[in-house]
Amino acid sequence: MRRISSLFAVLALLLLPACGASSPADTYREAISAIDGVERVSVEWARIGAGDSTSIEIDTATSDTAELHRILDDTVRAFVESADRHEETTLNYMVYSQDRSEYLTPSDLGSVMRSLSDIREHYGID
Repeated sequence: MRRISSLFAVLALLLLPACGASSPADTYREAISAIDGVERVSVEWARIGAGDSTSIEIDTATSDTAELHRILDDTVRAFVESADRHEETTLNYMVYSQDRSEYLTPSDLGSVMRSLSDIREHYGID
């Protein structure tokens, strides 16, 4: 019986940080949705071990490549500006054309961007 109680205590301690983590998904979704040309935003956020992971899919109202690039740039900037400046997350970020025949990722802006740190560096945000 004592062993079972100890096991439950350890499990509770391991799960406690995950329960206290509030998801920034709604904040991200709200900031990105405000960008002109964005039709729908899907944001999935998860605490994985010691880090966070964020997956963002954006549907747009255009199939024009130049407009798609503008929406990508504006939404990535809105995303990073909505994040807490001490927050870090790995990132899967896709912006789709209206017919979903084309998509862009933050790396299409000119540098490899797989995390909030990468995006902050790209935009010169401290």
